[in-house]
Amino acid sequence: MSETCDRCGPAVRAVHRVDGRGELYLCGHCTSLLWRALSAQGWTIWPVPLTMPGPLERVPSRGGRTCGGIRWN
Repeated sequence: MSETCDRCGPAVRAVHRVDGRGELYLCGHCTSLLWRALSAQGWTIWPVPLTMPGPLERVPSRGGRTCGGIRWN
């Protein structure tokens, strides 16, 4: 599962799931801005489970994570 930040939009990956009167997914920046307010209202904040990065691609290494000429983002 690769959730995105409900506040920033689909270009930003979520790192926290917030449960309360509903469910929100937030990036680290939004979580740090809203943490105190959400906690005060009884919301619980959980890390989003890590998933494997996107599909593997065969590209020349440019300092990214590589293994046998395969780089992933």
